Amino acid sequence: MAGITSLGAGSGLFSMDLVDQLVAAERTPTQARLDRNQQLYETKISAYGALRSALEGLKSPLEALSKPDGLRAFTAASSDENVVGLDVDQSKIIRGSYNINVTQLAQAQSLASNDFADRDTTAVGTGTLTINVGGESTDITIDSSNNTLEGIAEAINDAGAGVSAGVVDTGSGFRLVMSSEESGLDNAIEVSVSGDGDGSDTDASGLSQLAFNGSASNMNETVAAKDALLEVNGIAISRSSNSVEGVVDGATFELKSTGTSTISVTENPDEVADRMQAFVDKYNAFQDIVKKASGYNAETEQGSVLTGDSAIRSIQRDLRNLLVDVPEGLEDSPVRMLADIGIKTDPDSGKLEFDKEVFKEKLDEYPDSVAALFGAEDGVDGIATKALDVLETHLGSDGTLASRTDGLNKSLEDIEDKRLNLDLRMETYRERLVSQFSAADSLIAQLNSTGDFVSQQLASLAPQQSGGNG
Repeated sequence: MAGITSLGAGSGLFSMDLVDQLVAAERTPTQARLDRNQQLYETKISAYGALRSALEGLKSPLEALSKPDGLRAFTAASSDENVVGLDVDQSKIIRGSYNINVTQLAQAQSLASNDFADRDTTAVGTGTLTINVGGESTDITIDSSNNTLEGIAEAINDAGAGVSAGVVDTGSGFRLVMSSEESGLDNAIEVSVSGDGDGSDTDASGLSQLAFNGSASNMNETVAAKDALLEVNGIAISRSSNSVEGVVDGATFELKSTGTSTISVTENPDEVADRMQAFVDKYNAFQDIVKKASGYNAETEQGSVLTGDSAIRSIQRDLRNLLVDVPEGLEDSPVRMLADIGIKTDPDSGKLEFDKEVFKEKLDEYPDSVAALFGAEDGVDGIATKALDVLETHLGSDGTLASRTDGLNKSLEDIEDKRLNLDLRMETYRERLVSQFSAADSLIAQLNSTGDFVSQQLASLAPQQSGGNG
């Protein structure tokens, strides 16, 4: 009997298409289950990611409200910015009005040498330059390697003496220029010379040409050192810098020119209300995410992907408790909880409703109590501070959301392992079917061959029997 070269050739009953169908039928239930689980886990991971993002968004306004200046905001303005600019520290400033009369701006002193023929070939002299600025002295050695104007300027700049140096081309010669890095009389420059190579430390030759002190003034003062002079509400003030700090707590006056200007510092409750509105908006955005992820549709009787999830219930419970929390020390205060400052919860949606006008009124009447309600006061945590701790519990690397997400990712890895096992099992199943079908095909082919032989023999006998009877 000739051998069978392909499945079904011997019988016509079996084929690779039949094998494929049987393998697909065996695979489908398991694969469908794995697909459903994978989609469910991925959807849950996405939902947890949305919750994490919403909670992260809530942190920023809470951090702002938990700080000492979170419930404080002031608007500061100068009537003439060309005379006095203003920089304000919101945590320290208080309201007030200040009349500023600037009579003199601070200046940094500059000194210039006499003319020299060249900047980098003409020798000035050798010895030691001692530069004193603000009571700090710096010795600079000048020798044959750096005794030109260019070399001396570079040596001064490298010394960190509080003085910057450069060489100026006047058109008729070159001059060494030294300028104090800080303004004010206290930062005036003194230059002394010792060990001058010409034998004199004070004359107008050699290195002592650069001396400028009580004994010798061989350099020219091109810009005099000056302190800033101003009057604040009639009180005389002097500073070495044009950036004037410490006159008014929390305010830095930036003096720009002589003249007068009025500084006004007023409270800005609208800015504080905007910070509170930001908190309310982020909280409500979180509630929207919670509803989408875990809500239940009574009409369709269908839940969402995280309906009944204990992690969401835990987060919701912790945050809701804070909304009715009364911080220690505020039990007898007219401001005890959020509802007292115009923030109430809608019982149907769980969202917050914010009345700005009520908030601004309470902030104006009880600023300290409102601040204590949110931030940390005298070691007692307010709502914002506690809420940040709650968020850290749920958002941390070992927190609720991370634990849930890690578990789901592990489940996805298990699904991948099961898919590989399924592929191996189906390959083994396919090989078994092919083997079984091949064997059956061969058997049927043999039976068919035997049947054909018998039929042929019977057919060959039939005519002989008919002839004998005739």
